[in-house]
Amino acid sequence: MKYVACTVGLLLLLGCSKEPGEGGKAEIRGRVMEQDHNANGVPNGDPYLLMDKTVFIIYGDASDGAFPDDNVDTGPYGEFRFKWLRKGSYTVYVVSDCDDCDGGKKTVFASVEVGDRKEVVDAGTLLVEKH
Repeated sequence: MKYVACTVGLLLLLGCSKEPGEGGKAEIRGRVMEQDHNANGVPNGDPYLLMDKTVFIIYGDASDGAFPDDNVDTGPYGEFRFKWLRKGSYTVYVVSDCDDCDGGKKTVFASVEVGDRKEVVDAGTLLVEKH
């Protein structure tokens, strides 16, 4: 009987592990900048902060075909923030122009690991192109 209780207790603990996603106190922050390109595809000028750009997040495994779990728009200084996340792996991304890509678009990804339940993680700068 003692072994049954231990086994049940162990299974309950394993069953309580939480997947990446909402429900925690961690945050992922970052910014989006845009780089203009001329007609020949050469960068033109310096990159600038991009307001009102949609940033997507995938909770957990971002394997091919994964759909976004949430999205936010960048603020006036190109910043974005995903709040109330649990520990785990995440992928944030934006869609960028691309002259050499099918459909004229490409995805710019950043993989992020939240290791502490109250951690604020900087995803860095996602640079998109404008043609």
